[in-house]
Amino acid sequence: MIYFSDREIDHYIAEDLPYEDLTTSFLRIENKPAKIQFSTRTDSVVCCTEEVLKIFSKLAIQTTLFTPSGEFIEKSVKFLEAEGLAKNLHAAWRVAENLMGYASGIATRTRALVNIAENVNPQISICATRKTFPGTKKIAVKAVLAGKGHMHRLGLSESVLVFDNHRNLFGDFNQMITRIQERRSLACDKNITVEIKDPSEIETLIKAGIKSIQLDKFLPQQIKEVSVKAKKLQPGIRIIAAGGITDENIEQYALSGANILVTSWPYLGPPADFNVKITML
Repeated sequence: MIYFSDREIDHYIAEDLPYEDLTTSFLRIENKPAKIQFSTRTDSVVCCTEEVLKIFSKLAIQTTLFTPSGEFIEKSVKFLEAEGLAKNLHAAWRVAENLMGYASGIATRTRALVNIAENVNPQISICATRKTFPGTKKIAVKAVLAGKGHMHRLGLSESVLVFDNHRNLFGDFNQMITRIQERRSLACDKNITVEIKDPSEIETLIKAGIKSIQLDKFLPQQIKEVSVKAKKLQPGIRIIAAGGITDENIEQYALSGANILVTSWPYLGPPADFNVKITML
């Protein structure tokens, strides 16, 4: 479960309603009893409906139909409905639509990747990167999980992942390997992964005890060759493929011999398209 605090929910509401809703007050419809309905315009995996329930609760809105995050909803199906005063429904409308739309877009694209990959390789793990838009990580993480994906790395404090920009601060590759071996115990139970661009480094990494190797921007056929070699040397090694993985090529990557596919593609698309209707009771 991804927990959103009351403070976060209040912030979402206040961001769109800093003072008053001029339109509903101008029209003098604030206190009219009404209902709000959300339905899909396209097939979608809905997400962040639980947070919208919290928004409704803050605004004295009563939910009458609820669909949990992670549910696949076909086009034109109503998935959320609530009742309350018109001023409160209008206060919740766009906040709820934006939150669910952004999250559901990510969840839907994640589910698409997972379905394609698992269809050809049920053992594969589809993981999203930490390349989220600043301030939206929690929403994005919930969306990836709702889409049946996983997070590769939540942040810098979670694991040891050595990139080129770390390696550049050493004299050479072997010097970096020596430093990893010297300080391995300080990582405690954290996984140590090294990203490579040169397949010739595989044997050295395995001899050094590295059990997780990330291949950056390798083509599926290249990954297959590296994977065969690496798993002969160390059957338990994990091969991670990252860079350029999309819905168009994920099937080939899922068949490449990699254990984990890492992608930012779910973040790079439009929000889910919902129809929102407010009507009188």
